Amino acid sequence: MVVVNDFRPWWLWPNVLALDAPAVAVTWQVFLASVAGVAVPLAAAAVLALVVWAVYLVDRGLDARRGADGSDRHRAAGRNPGAWIATSLVALGSAIALALTALPRSYLNTGSAVAAATVGYFSAVHLVRANRILDRGVKELSVGVVFAVGVAIPLFAEAEPIADWVPGVVAFAGLCWLNCALISVWEDGPATGAPVWVAVAAGSVAVGASFGAQPPIALAVLTSTAGLALLHAARARLSVRAARVLADAVLLSPLLVAVCS
Repeated sequence: MVVVNDFRPWWLWPNVLALDAPAVAVTWQVFLASVAGVAVPLAAAAVLALVVWAVYLVDRGLDARRGADGSDRHRAAGRNPGAWIATSLVALGSAIALALTALPRSYLNTGSAVAAATVGYFSAVHLVRANRILDRGVKELSVGVVFAVGVAIPLFAEAEPIADWVPGVVAFAGLCWLNCALISVWEDGPATGAPVWVAVAAGSVAVGASFGAQPPIALAVLTSTAGLALLHAARARLSVRAARVLADAVLLSPLLVAVCS
């Protein structure tokens, strides 16, 4: 009989409640836009936070429904499915209402494309169960790209020229891909998790693209990439819980860059 430790320290709760992903998303949205000289409307940041929160809640709820219970976040979702789904629907409904009433059409057009990509991803993972297609790092790559494009909606809507900001978005996508790949390696193990070479590929994209990005973005991406590499090197001395939380915490490097600049 496997004994599951359901004691959750305070620092684990943002991850269990899927609050870390919206924090990372909004931080990078404002950071990328500020470097490009774009002011992000408060409504856009709120919509992004609500949508990311809803998507992560739904994803974990569906994972738990099909038997995933190896992590704290999946066990919490599996034991409270009604509250999980209700909260995600309220968050998503609030985001849609706010977007339709407070955001310009340019934001809505790009956001619609990101929403379609997200629906396609959910369909592949939870409906079609296209696990063979999404294995070997493709799932993590898909999450990283969709997450980064969603964060960059203000840039797609307002920033020009495109060559000035695309490298930064690509570098951030690689960083998100690396984050997802390493978490898969740590949590799922070599049998079912993403291969380590996927993490190497993701890190290479993040670092390579950062050389074409604006200096503040390059610094933030390289700082987070180094942080994830250090976590992977120290994984034997960390619990999976701690590594999972720290993997998202090191993505908040734009805050450090802002303080030091």
